[in-house]
Parts: sequence; structure tokens; C-alpha cells
Amino acid sequence: MTTRRRRSLGLALVFLLCAGTSAAQDRLLVDVQDLAPREMRMESFLLDAPAEIHIDAVGGRSTDRRRPFWDRWFNDEANRPEHWPGDAWILDARTREVVWTLRGADTRRGGDGLRSFEGTVALPAGVYEAYYASFAGEGMGEGSWIRSVDTRNKGYRDGDRVYWGEFVDNRAFQRFKLRLEGPGRRAEASALRRARDAFNATAIVSLTGLGNDAFQHVGFSLDRTTEIGFYALGEARRDGAYDYGWIIDADTHKRLWTMDFFSSDHGGGSDKNRVVRQHLSFPAGRYVAFFVTDDSHARDEWNASPPYDPDFWGLTLRVPDAAARAHVETFDYDIAPANNTLLALTRLGNHETRSEGFTLKRPMDVRIYALGEGREGSMYDYGWIMDARTRRRVWEMKHRDTEHAGGGQKNRMVDDVVSLDAGDYLLYFITDDSHAYGDWNDGPPFDQAHWGITLLTADGSTDRSDVTSYEETADPNILGQLTQIRDDARRRQRFTLDRDAEVRIYALGEGTGSTMHDYGWIEDADSGTVVWEMTYRMTDHAGGARKNRMADRPTVLKAGDYVLHYVADGSHAYGAWNAEPPHDPTYWGITVYRIPR
Repeated sequence: MTTRRRRSLGLALVFLLCAGTSAAQDRLLVDVQDLAPREMRMESFLLDAPAEIHIDAVGGRSTDRRRPFWDRWFNDEANRPEHWPGDAWILDARTREVVWTLRGADTRRGGDGLRSFEGTVALPAGVYEAYYASFAGEGMGEGSWIRSVDTRNKGYRDGDRVYWGEFVDNRAFQRFKLRLEGPGRRAEASALRRARDAFNATAIVSLTGLGNDAFQHVGFSLDRTTEIGFYALGEARRDGAYDYGWIIDADTHKRLWTMDFFSSDHGGGSDKNRVVRQHLSFPAGRYVAFFVTDDSHARDEWNASPPYDPDFWGLTLRVPDAAARAHVETFDYDIAPANNTLLALTRLGNHETRSEGFTLKRPMDVRIYALGEGREGSMYDYGWIMDARTRRRVWEMKHRDTEHAGGGQKNRMVDDVVSLDAGDYLLYFITDDSHAYGDWNDGPPFDQAHWGITLLTADGSTDRSDVTSYEETADPNILGQLTQIRDDARRRQRFTLDRDAEVRIYALGEGTGSTMHDYGWIEDADSGTVVWEMTYRMTDHAGGARKNRMADRPTVLKAGDYVLHYVADGSHAYGAWNAEPPHDPTYWGITVYRIPR
């Protein structure tokens, strides 16, 4: 054999050996193809050493600029993420960081609006999760009304569902794919689990993997100031949050942190997917972490493109290391423990007004936990507390003081601590004609059973000896009283003043525009002269419907005999309201008090 032939044969053998070694090292790590119009898949792979991974991906970026009005209103075009009905990404399983996305890659535009990428990405050793989300077009089940779709030329039928729209009508979605090759191997379930466990090793709260209609919470206590890392994925738009978390102080019940649209970033997929990654320092104390989801778009039931980390939908709180973890303890938290409850007006249905009195033997801080209905600055199902002697409100559930209570945005809640003096009080709660316990016309709140108002000890004490039931007794300062006036009533009552005196006139009635329809007046018994009359201009809103009016003011009457009058028209009075009743329904009428010197 000549020297030249030996050299050529040697080079060929070296080439074959190198090719064989490369083939042995570069394996198919991920192969995702043949996706349905609405399908997400995940495959995991493992790298024992840093390596370059070859990526071959085809996806779809939407070119459909038609958007519903509400979307244009709440999401301005400049800040709205691009919509990718076909998208792929890679996640580091240990850190939950996104290391590559198709939408962020330098893609080439192909036919039918498809985008493709073929190239490499350098990754360190580790375990990775590769995802593909095919969320093209729209779909509807066979059992539902389906618009006329010619599935031979436009729509696509998959089992009992029909799909249509962009990337579906032209079957472009069938070319969506993600293939990864490199010197690694597919990860077994145990390897993936260990990587995720490493992320959770210093977690103090893990409310994750949540589906629809979930409500979870856990208490945790810190014995020193601690830096906490937040990792939260949820659903929010500019108009409100739908799947989100919050943290309260377990002792004061003050809300310390809330996840919303403006405190979060785009979490991948649909623009309503939001993510929070931040660190906050908390002083020693007791805290409660919450997470709530509504009735759609959560793990395993996405109604739009899922987030980049779908299995961690929810809230994770972590501390820096195992040493810090040793200074944290978790505890069970009861939102409204029965042992601490003083009064409860809950599970109210539509068109209910309930009240109960209580007496405080000493000044006390009390906790008020209430859930009701409100929107656009107004409350429709709500509660209040009234001083039983003065008939003046000392607390009211106002929309500006409420937080979202899960489900529909009109579900509102308040969890507050107020200071009350010793005395007699009336607790009220009222509901309108729709959306209440047992008959929701929108997504229900996370705590349906407490729809209404609950009064509890603020310090968590079970000692309720200083709180008793209120027993109404005659007020010696009442000179005359006509109350609980019903429709078409005309009532009168005489009273006498033995000396000139300053009196308080407290009257509730119905008025619209500048006219009173249910109202009272006082006349001199001897001359018949009207000495005081309830006019619209002297009244204020009495709570409930705007036509509920209230006069509450002092005046001076001379010694003598008087006649107290009250008249009501044929609608909207005590016991037969045709709109929301006032805050003090039993005192619909007029009461005259002597003001003690």
C-alpha cells in the first residue's frame, strides 16, 4: 500500500471516529410535534456539563390586529406583549428562570404567518423543562352552539370540539414544533423532581399548582427581621386581579402586600399572565399568606396561552438559606375563628336586612370581617355599626376601604380593627336583589360562607365577658316619637315641655328632587303654627337608596304643648321598601330628644 493511500485511509478512519463520537454525544433531547390547536406539552432534559443545544422550532406570531373593545381599553398597544399562538420556551428547573423563548429569538418569517428558528443556545449543567404552547384560534364543544364552520376548508375538528381562526383555518398550526438536540439526555421524573425540590428547599410558603376556584392560606411567624423572596404567578389585567396573592399581619389584619397588574410583569403566554419576582424584608412577627383563583384560566384548564411556569401558578415565599429557614415557623390560620366571634350575620341571601345588638362594658378594639358586593365606588351588599343610643353610625363598609374578595370583581371584603367606646351598638348587614349567598350571578367570593359581617375580638382572645347582648330600654330623654311608619300612614302625638329647652330632632323619610314624600313636622298645640318641618334642603343621605333622607339637628323649643306629626305616601316605607332601606330602618319616622344640660 502506498504512503498516499495509507494517509487517506487514516484520515477517513479519523473522520468516521469523530462522526461516531459526535453522534453518540448529540442526542434528541426534546421532540414536540403534532400538536392540537389548544395543547401544551412539556418535556425535560438533563445536561451533565455546560453545552450548546441545537434548537429547531416553528411557531406563530399573531398578525390579527382585531381586538375586542375591553382589550383595547385596558391594555394600551405600547405595553401589550405580542401574541404568539404558537410559542416555545426553556425553563431552568432549579431556578425557575426562563433561559430561552421562541418569541425572543431571531426568527425567520415563513409562509402562513409562521416563524421559525434554527440555531444554538449555550446552557450550563442542569435540568431543564422545554415547553410548547399551541393556542391557535378559538374553540367550542359539540354540545354548545357552534357558528357555521366548514371544517373541510376552514375549521378543524378534534374529537368533540371544533376550532377556527388564525393558524387553524389554514392548518398552519400542524407545523408547530420544538426539537432540541445536544450532548445530554432526557430527564427522568425523579431528576426533575429533585431539581424542583432544590428550588423549594428554602421555601416557607408554597401555595402552587392551583386550579380554578382555589383559596389557600398559611400562617408563618418570624422571630427576627428576614428577607423574603417572592415568586408568584397569577392572572391580572389593568381593571383588576383574578388569580393573585396577598399577605396580612396576623395580629393587626393589615394587608402588607398584594399582587396586582401594576406590581407584576408579563409572565409569558397571554398578556393576562403575570409574574412577581422580588425581595422584601419583614420584621419579626406573625403573618398570613393567601392565594385565590377564579373560575377560569388556571393550571390544567388554560383558556388562553399559559404562563412560562404553569406548574408554579400560585405563590412561593423563600428565605435566603437553610439557616434563615430555621427561624421561621408555620401555623394554621382560621380567618374567623368561632372562639373569637362576638356576633355573626352571615350567609345572607338576596333582599335581606339583618341586625343584632351588643353592649360593650368597656372600651374595646374589635375586628370586623365583612364580605359584600360593590363596584364603581358604591356598595350594594354591605354592613355598618350604629350607636343604639344616638342612632349615629360609628363604622360603615365603604367601597374605598375594601379589597377584592376573589371571584367577580364586585366581590369586596374588609378586614379591619376599630376602637369602640363602652356602650350599646347595633350591627347591620343588607343585601340587594341579586348576587348573594346561594344565588351568585357572577363568580362567587373565595369565602362564600362569610358573606355578611362578622364581629370578633381583635386580640384573638376568647374572653367575651365584656360583651353582652343589647337589651333596648326606654330612653328618658325622648319627648316624642313616631317610628316604624308604614305606607299611607298619618300619625300624630302630643308632648309637653315644662321649660324652654334645646332638643334634638332625628327624622328619616323619603325625598326626591326638592320634595319630601315621607316626612314629619312639629306644630304648636294651641295655635296650630308649624314650628319645625322636615324639608329636603335640611336633609342628608340616610344610607341605602339616595331618596332615603335624614334630618339630625338641634333646635330650641319654648315651654308649651306640641303635636308631633308624620305622614307617608303609598310606597317605600318601613316594612315595604321598594329600594334599598336606610341605615336605620326601624327609626323611619321622627323622634324628639331633650338634650341634657
